[in-house]
Amino acid sequence: MDTSRRPAHLAGEELSNRHVVLLGDGMDDVYDVLVPFVVEGFDGGDRAVHLVDPALREEHLERLAAGGIDVAAATASRQLDIRTWDESYLLGGGFDPRRQIGFLRKRLAEGRGLGFPATRLIGSLDWAADVPDVMADVLAYEMLVEALVRDRPDVIVCTYDLRRHGARAVADVLGVHAGAVVGGVSRTLRVRDRESARERLLTAAAQLFHDVGIHATGVDALIAAAGVAKATFYRHFPSKDDLVVAWLRDPRARWFDDVRAQVDEYALPPAEAIPRLFDAVAEWLESTDYRGCPYLNTSVEITDPTHPARQVVSDYLQEIEDYLSGLVEAGGYRDPQKLGAELQTILSGSISLAMARRSTASAVRARDVALALLNAAERD
Repeated sequence: MDTSRRPAHLAGEELSNRHVVLLGDGMDDVYDVLVPFVVEGFDGGDRAVHLVDPALREEHLERLAAGGIDVAAATASRQLDIRTWDESYLLGGGFDPRRQIGFLRKRLAEGRGLGFPATRLIGSLDWAADVPDVMADVLAYEMLVEALVRDRPDVIVCTYDLRRHGARAVADVLGVHAGAVVGGVSRTLRVRDRESARERLLTAAAQLFHDVGIHATGVDALIAAAGVAKATFYRHFPSKDDLVVAWLRDPRARWFDDVRAQVDEYALPPAEAIPRLFDAVAEWLESTDYRGCPYLNTSVEITDPTHPARQVVSDYLQEIEDYLSGLVEAGGYRDPQKLGAELQTILSGSISLAMARRSTASAVRARDVALALLNAAERD
């Protein structure tokens, strides 16, 4: 990943964080901050991707034009890409955090492919104010964005109109961003400010479950590591079992989502997608210091068939197998379910060996075995 970064300014301050939330008191307040940021990007040769309310698309273009941007020329050169909510966040009629992260990856990769040094993506999330019970998914998405841009030259600004969102939603949104602009003033948020008690408990669980195991980690240890009161723990999680389930469902534990996004980003045929998938797994193993798959690790430690985590593990492993089966089915291979299951067996084995040997060599060998399996398989 190219980590070279050129200066980018928002609200008159140079950005030290590449994932920023912009909270404005009405749209005029939002655009007073956004337009200079967009103009700076155009002047520097960056690409602009804007995700906007379909009802305000024309107004958005007018505001850009008033800021001195030749909208027609920028669109023709593909330096400017405007997408409405139904073409981005709400594609297919609903919001899916993992699908949206895949969308972002494609847009950032597209910008690089077109020769732009960086992409400045601005997304209005005001649609969330009108969708019941969606904020948990929005916050999960924002955390994935935080990880996505950590080592990139790109900038992602998420905008919220304070007139449309309640105080609780605003506080939660601030909690998952490293940088913020509130009332036209830039702020860098401290780690403790950014993480809610629930997030701190999930972070503590991820660390302790890996270091000492699920069974050996008590509630008191989790409370101490997260820096919360016991009452706070039980307000969020009625039992430790509930925390285990929440940890497994947390986007940070769903490691295959990121691998899948890297494969889907390039829309490759199976003969190329499968090797790319194993390469992505090798990169993930190395980047996480060979912690391995939380789901496989949990299945080894929790053997009680009635434990609620067992179903979560089973569902996620089946999700991976279904994805692999879908890849090979798209390539016209016979018996894709059988082939998908075989590929998952190879994948799981390579992860276990990588953990034991602290080396990506097994994932590299597994890639070659998987490709040989595809080459030997029959097609319709």
